[in-house]
Amino acid sequence: MNKKYTSTILLFAVFIGFFIWGVTMLHDTLTATTRDGESIVYAIMILGCSIAALVAILRLPRKRHS
Repeated sequence: MNKKYTSTILLFAVFIGFFIWGVTMLHDTLTATTRDGESIVYAIMILGCSIAALVAILRLPRKRHS
């Protein structure tokens, strides 16, 4: 497989993984009976990492069709 496709697929997998991990962690923390501020901040940082991966995906060079 081409290196471009492999890196794009892996970057997309990182985005999806971090996004799901962050959302579930944030949901579990906010619905718990005792809310832990550290877990909330950690979940927001994980969501920030997923946003960084999404921005990296969007900044990838695209093939121009002419």
